[in-house]
Formats: sequence, C-alpha cells, structure tokens
Amino acid sequence: MWGKATLSRSQPTWRARKTAEMTGKRDSSLEGATARTRKQRAAFKTERLKKEREERERQRREEKKEDDIFIEAEVVKAADAEDTGVEQGKGGQSSSTDVEDDSEAPNRKRQRTDENDTVDPQLPVYTEDYLDKEILQISPEEALFLMTLNLLSIQHKNETLTLNQFLLLVTTTSRPDDPFFVRYIAYYHFRRQQLIVKTGLKFGVDYLIYHAPIPFVHAAYCVNVIGDYHLWEGAGEGQLMKEQVSWQEINLWHRLVGNVRKRMKLVYVEIPVAEEGDWRDGVRDRVDFEKILLRYRIREVMNSRMVIARERDKPSK
Repeated sequence: MWGKATLSRSQPTWRARKTAEMTGKRDSSLEGATARTRKQRAAFKTERLKKEREERERQRREEKKEDDIFIEAEVVKAADAEDTGVEQGKGGQSSSTDVEDDSEAPNRKRQRTDENDTVDPQLPVYTEDYLDKEILQISPEEALFLMTLNLLSIQHKNETLTLNQFLLLVTTTSRPDDPFFVRYIAYYHFRRQQLIVKTGLKFGVDYLIYHAPIPFVHAAYCVNVIGDYHLWEGAGEGQLMKEQVSWQEINLWHRLVGNVRKRMKLVYVEIPVAEEGDWRDGVRDRVDFEKILLRYRIREVMNSRMVIARERDKPSK
C-alpha cells in the first residue's frame, strides 16, 4: 500500500475501470461500487418522493370531498338525470358539462428520464497507450523509507541520487528539528511496526494509521507530531517544530476525529542537541542513516474525548 494514483481515488484502478468500460463488464473497483451505490440511493429517493406526493394528493382529495360534499351531490344528481334520459330514449344532444373527478384520476407529473440510463451499444475504442496513462505518486517519506531498504532508486537531472543527495533535496535545514525529518521519525516508527501510514491532510492531521490494507478498513488513528525540546537549554525561540498545544487545538482535533470515528494519537519526538556541522553530510548508507535515527526518542500519547452517553453504555468491569 504505497503511493497514490493520479487518475484514481487512492489505489490505481483507472485501467481496470476503462477496461471494464471497453468490454462492457461490471466495474468491480471502489469507484464503480460508489457510483452504483449513489445510483441506488437516487432511485430510492425518487421512489420515496413519489410516494410522498401520492400521499399528499390523497389527503388533498379527502379534504376536498369533505368541503365540497354538497356540490358533488348536485353533480351526481345531474349525471343521474342525464343517464335516465338516455335510457328512456330521449333525443337531442346533451348539454351537460363534463366535470373532472380528481378522486378517480389523480394528477400525474411526467417522470424525468435519466440520460445516463441509456446504454450506448457502441463501446468506446482506446489504444494500449491510452490505457497506460496512470502514474503512481509516492510521498517524500515513502521515497526515503524505500531508499533505505534499497527498494527504490530516484533519478534527478538524469542522475541517480544517493541517500545523502536525496536528504539535501527533501530537508530544508541542517538542524535536527527540521520539520520533514522530525515527521519522518514518526513515519519510520509506525512503518517499522508494519502499519500503513498515509498523509492526514484531508483530516487536518499529519498522518493516518491503517492496521490492514486500505480497501478493507478505514484508518484507526489520526496522528499529530509534536516536538520535544527539553534537551535544549534555553529553547523557546527559533524552534521549527511546535512544542506546546493549547486545549482549544486538542478539542478541535477531537471534534473532527470523533466525527470520522477515529482515535487521536499525539507523538512527541525528542529533539537531540544540535551538533557542529551538517548531519546530512555523514549519511552515506543505511547504517549511517540509522545511527542518526537512534538519536531521537518517541513518546506516544493516546488522547480521547469523554462522551457521557458512550461511557454510560459501557459494561462495568
């Protein structure tokens, strides 16, 4: 579960969707399932609206019968008189006025037809080059993690980058509290536990943690990374990572996390004391890089918002 597809919602499914469109088969991708669900919901809402309209028409007819009972009785008498004259063989044209009975013929509105429901028998024709348009995008954290495992090589300006050269590109400073590298410490920590880590931008957090493949489960945790500068003497100004979090921010996170049925996890990364020189210059291979990682410490804090209704329903131990 690496990267993000450019033409799909998350995983690369665009080619499968286009192939199903070409061959007329059922689309089994997540996007196809979502489209079918939305179509079923639209049909259900249309049917529900139709029943509600029929119920209103029925009530309107009953109210009209109660209000106009005398007028309807006179109309019935006139109709009976006319029928009696016809049975007796009276000649001449009838001058009676036709009266519409709403109780017998309710108003029917023309039902709109969905143009998307019509299926074109001629399937579109694509070339193989068109079916190979999807590109997999990976984040800088994913690229750095895969590089350390020798599973990824990166080309930049027609040259293969070394680990040191890539660190110079993705980090903005040579300080140990560089924002990208501090967040990578948390990313590396969870990846080592065989958890799937994705960006949490859409939920306003740093990372999302999945304990199983993404198509089968939702993210269980939202993670925010916070710097811990207690080893720095006189730290307070010029810090690149946020160290203090207000209760307003915590309450804001929990309001959002609770609405999407996830749990909040705060990861405090202990920032080591800055050494002389650029720490990136000494990174030549994976061994050197892991020595840098061992200088950091992590503390996880689970933070939950107490909801009285939920706590009351829990069985007592």
